[in-house]
Amino acid sequence: MSKTVITADSPIDLSAEQAKRYGIEIIPLHVILDAEDYLDGVNITPDDIYNAYNEKKILPSTSAISVAEYQDFFKKFTDDGYSVVHLSLSSAISSTHQNACIAAMEYDNVYVVDTKRLSTGMAVLAIKGVEMAESGTPASEIASNLVALRDKVSTSFILETLTYMNKGGRCSALVAFGANILGIKPTIENLPDGSLSVGKKYRGKTDVVRRQYIDDKLSAPNIDYSRIFVDHSGLDADELKDLVAYIEDNYNFKEVLISRAGSTISTHCGPGTFALMFMYN
Repeated sequence: MSKTVITADSPIDLSAEQAKRYGIEIIPLHVILDAEDYLDGVNITPDDIYNAYNEKKILPSTSAISVAEYQDFFKKFTDDGYSVVHLSLSSAISSTHQNACIAAMEYDNVYVVDTKRLSTGMAVLAIKGVEMAESGTPASEIASNLVALRDKVSTSFILETLTYMNKGGRCSALVAFGANILGIKPTIENLPDGSLSVGKKYRGKTDVVRRQYIDDKLSAPNIDYSRIFVDHSGLDADELKDLVAYIEDNYNFKEVLISRAGSTISTHCGPGTFALMFMYN
């Protein structure tokens, strides 16, 4: 039986323990902060980014993985006899997918999937890929199946502040100022084409708003209750525990996984972001 490894870009936002549990191999994007080049999840943390903004009012930029880096990454697995199914960050928001595709042309057994998703929306698909690989599904078929499944992945998050998106050029200063002054907390939706769009806007106390967001998202029909990711970019531990308990008490997911957004995602969404990622049937 041929061996297949599932790999992904670092904005998949799995913890080291989760990546090890599922056997998902991760390649880091670059984070450029104060003229220094760091690797997402390797030598920079979201707290480093928040501290830099609080102390110096600077934010990093993020940079795609190069073709050469992908080639070296894929080679490690193909040299050991593995086929590779690589899940890339949405092509609508990063050039990582294009670079991965160029690198994959050097190999006969590397398949690149444009997840059209970010963060643990990618992880939901990756775990499906792992399950297929464990059942003996060929790599090419896994890739095709994941493309067919990606539109079933619900990927959204609710922001605490628009400051970071404004500083990163993803919304105007006027919009950010108005939202912050009025206490508006918008949701950001990952659309089928992989782009991001503003969804429902909430207003009120943060703890109440997050529960409203949970109820709005999890009251939808045809949810696959096998697994949900609760993703955040630095919530208070007690508040996070309460939110997870709220989901477990009110919804019937077999597994609730908690993940903290890495440096790439945190650069753009800022602290206090809360997200739900799951699949529909």
